[in-house]
Amino acid sequence: MPLMIRTTPQSQAAKKTAGIFFCSFLFACFLFWWIPSVLFRLQKADDPITAWTLCISALGIGAFAVGFLPRPVRFRRELSDAVMDNCEKLAWLATTWMSFPAIVVALRFFLYRAGVEYGQGEGLTLVDQAILYSQMFFGFMFLGTARGKNNGRRKVIVVSILVILPRLIISLHWGRFFLAQAIVPILFISLARGWIHMTAKRWIQTAALAIVILFVPALTRGDQFFAQVELIRFFAAGSSLRLFQDNEQLNLAGRCPPLLVSMTAKIFPYAAFGICTVDLWGRTGMPATLDRILAYNDPSTEGTLQGPGANYLLELYLSGGIPVVIAGSLAFGFTNRCFVDWISRRTVFSGIWAECLSRSLFAPRNTLGYVYERIPSLILVTLLVVVVTVAARSRPGLPVTSRGSCLERP
Repeated sequence: MPLMIRTTPQSQAAKKTAGIFFCSFLFACFLFWWIPSVLFRLQKADDPITAWTLCISALGIGAFAVGFLPRPVRFRRELSDAVMDNCEKLAWLATTWMSFPAIVVALRFFLYRAGVEYGQGEGLTLVDQAILYSQMFFGFMFLGTARGKNNGRRKVIVVSILVILPRLIISLHWGRFFLAQAIVPILFISLARGWIHMTAKRWIQTAALAIVILFVPALTRGDQFFAQVELIRFFAAGSSLRLFQDNEQLNLAGRCPPLLVSMTAKIFPYAAFGICTVDLWGRTGMPATLDRILAYNDPSTEGTLQGPGANYLLELYLSGGIPVVIAGSLAFGFTNRCFVDWISRRTVFSGIWAECLSRSLFAPRNTLGYVYERIPSLILVTLLVVVVTVAARSRPGLPVTSRGSCLERP
């Protein structure tokens, strides 16, 4: 059967989740862009952010909102229930078995970072990242394929805790986003699948969780924000609008378009060809994404684990000015609308789209490639897992699964 694409009415859970995601994105923009300006104005102090920069950010949000309005694209093909059930079982086993090494890695890294100043020292090794990310990958696959009924709800809770726990331990002396990248996808999947219904009590709990993610890791690494001046400094340091303003005339002569590089960094071997790369933090041949270019140009980041970050509006603006900001924000909004709808049904790909949604909330401080770069590799790995599952079910003496493909019918 050929691949068919169509638009159909959304489920009520998906509609509510779309509204919640959009409000969360607005909050992320307020947090990462506008809150310093609000605080400066409340204190009647000079705001370093100009009106022009604020207007560009408002234009980007407006275009994102327009792109978020149309009905999402839907795929009509599906995996059989038998294959989906076996993917669920495999993902459950993989998540539970990998949780022990993931927790060991988290504890070891926590103890190391406890004795190192934030921003200094070494980060997670590639092996540690592989363990942590693989455990999270299978955890999200389980949540995407779980039925969530009867005994399945208990497993959903267990997997959620197992995925969150290692990242909670690490984030206490590391970046708060590391924790959010586990919590936010789980929350969105649960909302879209109708496992959680947002009551007044749950809204309060969610707000409390957001405060914990925002402030507790910062407290454990030594940040101070109880005094008024310290609070303004804390939020101003996390704002990327000043980064946009300081770099809107950035000279990219001799460099590849950063937007193109960030969108293809995971699928094109720039280092192997020796093009579009930058040497940074003692590493050579890194794809020259905007965040790395900005860090390369900023001497204050030398010897630290991080640069100044990025801003997806700056990435679009440097790629073609206001027209590209509008077009890119429209596409960004529409794809996120599709992601929200795609996680609302039982599918092996649900975790991929949910992770994209969580990364979109951090896009005000990062690049668009950060949102989309992992999609090709994650889809490929997911398909390999499905192939292994089907092959195992097709062995002699076992029932053969019915035909199906990779995306679930609405």
